[in-house]
Amino acid sequence: MFLRITLSILLLPVFCAAQKADTLVSKELQEVVVTATRNERNLGALPMSVTLVNKDQIKTMGSVRLNDVLTEQNGLVVIPQVNGVGNGLQLQGFDPAYTLILVDGEPLIGRYTGSLELSRVTVGNIKQVEIVKGPCSSLYGSEALAGVVNIITNRPQGDKANFSARYGTFNTADLSGELSLKREKWSAIAFANRYSTDGYNLTDDPHGQTVSPYYNTTLTTRLFFKPTSKTDFSISGRWFKENQKPAYDVDVSPTEKIFTSGHADVNDWNVNPVLTHRFSNHFKTVARLYATHYASQTNLINTKTDSAYYHDDFTQSFTRPEVLGEYFINSNNIITLGAGTIFESVQTSRYADELKRKQQTSYAFFQYEWQPIERLQVISGARMDINSIYGSQLSPKLSSLYKINSKLTLKGSFGVGFKSPDFRQLYLNFNNSAAGGYSVLGTEIVKERLQTLESQGLVGSYYYNPDLIGKLQAEHSRSFNLGAQISPINKLAVDVNLFRNDIDNIIETQIVAVTTSNQNIYSYRNLNRVFTQGLEAGINYPVFRNVNASLGYQLLYAKDKDIVDQIKEGKIYYRDPATLATRQLKPSEYFGLFNRSRHVGNFKLFYSDKETGWESSLRVIYRGKYGAGSLQGNIQGLNPPVTDTNSNGILDKYDNFVSGYFLVNLSVAKTFDQKYRVQAGVDNLFNHREPMYIPNLPGRLLYVSVSFSFSKNVNQQ
Repeated sequence: MFLRITLSILLLPVFCAAQKADTLVSKELQEVVVTATRNERNLGALPMSVTLVNKDQIKTMGSVRLNDVLTEQNGLVVIPQVNGVGNGLQLQGFDPAYTLILVDGEPLIGRYTGSLELSRVTVGNIKQVEIVKGPCSSLYGSEALAGVVNIITNRPQGDKANFSARYGTFNTADLSGELSLKREKWSAIAFANRYSTDGYNLTDDPHGQTVSPYYNTTLTTRLFFKPTSKTDFSISGRWFKENQKPAYDVDVSPTEKIFTSGHADVNDWNVNPVLTHRFSNHFKTVARLYATHYASQTNLINTKTDSAYYHDDFTQSFTRPEVLGEYFINSNNIITLGAGTIFESVQTSRYADELKRKQQTSYAFFQYEWQPIERLQVISGARMDINSIYGSQLSPKLSSLYKINSKLTLKGSFGVGFKSPDFRQLYLNFNNSAAGGYSVLGTEIVKERLQTLESQGLVGSYYYNPDLIGKLQAEHSRSFNLGAQISPINKLAVDVNLFRNDIDNIIETQIVAVTTSNQNIYSYRNLNRVFTQGLEAGINYPVFRNVNASLGYQLLYAKDKDIVDQIKEGKIYYRDPATLATRQLKPSEYFGLFNRSRHVGNFKLFYSDKETGWESSLRVIYRGKYGAGSLQGNIQGLNPPVTDTNSNGILDKYDNFVSGYFLVNLSVAKTFDQKYRVQAGVDNLFNHREPMYIPNLPGRLLYVSVSFSFSKNVNQQ
């Protein structure tokens, strides 16, 4: 009955007003994106795989954090971080560390666990989200090996103010306000957001929660000044602060627990002045400086003795001056040149000596956009990075688009990406005794640390020979994307993209040993030959007036080539679960890398009628089965089962899998007098939960929100 009533209420506007004027058809054809080329270009003319999520879609979805938006995009999988808390983005089978997250073209930092916590980013001031799939190292350098997600924030649109408030399950509250002013030579916009939640618990453990209560605050400002007709200056800033009150119980022996509690703080700020000057109609330059700082700290006490039990801190600084020049030879030939230097430092208690470690990267890049004939467009480019630790890296890329006719357009791209080992993978000396117990050791210290533990009699057994862990090398990828845009009938849009990524020296987490107290010890190693390949497909069609439907699907194969070769050579075995006999593994029985689903998909139905003010949406997200792999830190109150049940070190069809699942999200909204808006919705309608494997999925979430806006003299940009 609950489901029937909810569905009826949320989808009522779709069917009651399906005959109104169409407001959705072909709107995206005129959308402009900047991420793929670092300059404003029409979305439909780009020869690479780009997804754009605009402000109207985000509002209709009812999303308030970036992870909510990305979860629903085709080919993207939001996964928990290694310690079971937080969210990272998997793109074309790459782990979250390989996708660069930008805000207005500048990188967010703070990957102290390898992933960038997506819930740090509010979407209340977002104009659009641009997702470029495939290596973007030719423009953005390291960390863009899999792709780039760029969050474009609002620009001033006249004198305007708006406020929104949302309240939902787990006492979750989101408050946002934005004010913009615009004059002849200057304009400004300011935004504030406060998000808070009581957290949630997916187990029966009475002490602590899966996600502890926390709140965060975001403040952003952007000022634009135009002193002359040829010169533009802007300066933007962002400040983020989060406070959390964690609590854990720690098993120190089979019969003894320690109860802990404390606080965790995150501070993040950045500033970004940009000067643009047009020397002529053919040539412009852009000079920018980006400075950002991230700091986190966690302190826990033993609640019984009131003494310090655990401390963890991490600080990172990133400064980058850059100059870019764009030369329009003519409308068919455009050259972009850029150069800059990155100064980066990290200091953390997670390293053995807590020294501040620094590195410097100087880079230059080149891009040439060429349109020899009306139907053909070619973009080529390359970037050279020279790092103070890892030497030089060259990242070329070539993309092309050919429009056969009005119904068929072909796209193709080839690129080389790279990612250097980060500070964490080299020097980490981290022991998390507060969340089930595990240690992560960088490759530069793992041997020495294991020798110390072994001399103390604390190593129970080895899973991997530490002598095989050597000096990490930079990862490299060679990536191909071949796609087509097809419109077989009027208003029907079909996008198909085949991709193949070959990665050398990919850095993966490796369980090395287990202590006598049953705590896992992890380090890192290069896997020499890994590939991800598959197909992405999307269909978009306005099924009724004001009603737009889309269907997305990704097929993914992600495997270790060395394992594939060993299976073909008959060197890998498994124990038959029925007969317990040892048998050779067949190539068809090797599933691939852990935490990758063979099938993911989504179905979305959006309704919008500006005349009546009604909006609603139905979104269904599917993720197919996958092998969870090793879990670094048990979810409190739960003991993880073994994934590799036959102990052959790989994921095959006889191992344990996380079953595939569907998430269903619904929303409905009504706008009154073009100023006031009320929205209600439910995420995860059927209350799907996987406490052990998906701790960032709390179950069914209900919410209601209200907003109002006042504007004067609005000038759209």
